[in-house]
Amino acid sequence: MATERDILQALEGLPPAALDQVKDFITFLKETKGQRRPALAGKARAKKQLVAIKKWAGANLGPGFSGRDHDVILYEG
Repeated sequence: MATERDILQALEGLPPAALDQVKDFITFLKETKGQRRPALAGKARAKKQLVAIKKWAGANLGPGFSGRDHDVILYEG
């Protein structure tokens, strides 16, 4: 892994336009640190969860799929 000194040496010879791009990239990384993906809301989240559950269950869950069944599939299966 590169040390701070290595990074600074690599930046020394860059033209100002490239330094601006590096600065913008670092700012972007700082802003998005810890964020994996934008949060889904409402029906989009429910649809994504249902697709994942069906994939894990390996079968059509059908009507009447309850919270208890959901927990068995996710945590005990």
